[in-house]
Amino acid sequence: MLGSSADSLFWMFRYIERAENTLCVIESGFQLYLMSSTNLYNEWDAILRTNSIRQYFLKKNNSLDSLNIINFMLKDSRNVNNILSLISKARENARKSRVSITTDVWESINTCWLYLNKELNKHLTENKIQLILQTTREKIALIFGFLEKTMLKNEILNFCYLGTYIEKFDNTARILNTRQYLFADEKKYRLEGYDNFQLEMILRSMSSYRSFMWKNQNEIKPKKVSYFLISDEDMPKSLMFCINETLKNLKSINKKKFKKSKSYINALGIQKKIRLKNISLNNYSFLNGLIKLNMDLASNIEIEFNFH
Repeated sequence: MLGSSADSLFWMFRYIERAENTLCVIESGFQLYLMSSTNLYNEWDAILRTNSIRQYFLKKNNSLDSLNIINFMLKDSRNVNNILSLISKARENARKSRVSITTDVWESINTCWLYLNKELNKHLTENKIQLILQTTREKIALIFGFLEKTMLKNEILNFCYLGTYIEKFDNTARILNTRQYLFADEKKYRLEGYDNFQLEMILRSMSSYRSFMWKNQNEIKPKKVSYFLISDEDMPKSLMFCINETLKNLKSINKKKFKKSKSYINALGIQKKIRLKNISLNNYSFLNGLIKLNMDLASNIEIEFNFH
């Protein structure tokens, strides 16, 4: 496959996955806004920090107003990772690699882009936000559904999945890292009455609350949440699941030569680091290290497969 085509496929699904992840965190913050003002400031602050956009938002805003933050994350041009921009970039990459994807995948991406252009060019009110968030998530789910159901199981699909899981890994690590005090010395980092709420919001921001409760008999504890999102091999957004899928797709692309692939070797290193993790230790430096290693892995993939 041409490096330019692999580049477009990889980044197309990085952008789509990033948009889906951002929608999840917006939705968790918006639901809290509708239900209660308790801890609302801290939640929006954590969301902005997780997405590395707090400093840009506060340049023109003196307070963490919910509707202003949602507008900023959905469509504000000062935020380069706003939802509209991410889907626009994904669509542009889909257009470049149009011959590599099925009509169903292309049309689902294009339909999502058309919908957002129409809805986000209007004035956003509280009544419209929930519908826009829900509908956009459904349209993104349709993209992934058509990707799974209509694409050949070949290297084209492998590059789509590589972009997806590299981005998913990054999102999970950043969410956990932003709220790392929950998984450190509880007495040192405790915020009164805040622990269980924060743990629940972490899970909800990754659409993982229900699956966690099923697996842990409805008991939320910091170490259990940490293990679930870092090491659980059955949890689709855990770091271990993501790196396992990355390894699987790198192996499929490189076939018999996968053991000599620098990207594969680096991914194995990340997998080993997670397996050796002592969950009782502070996660902050550990997660910082994983974020850096994942970024390096993404760069290695781009170099190894001659992305342009």
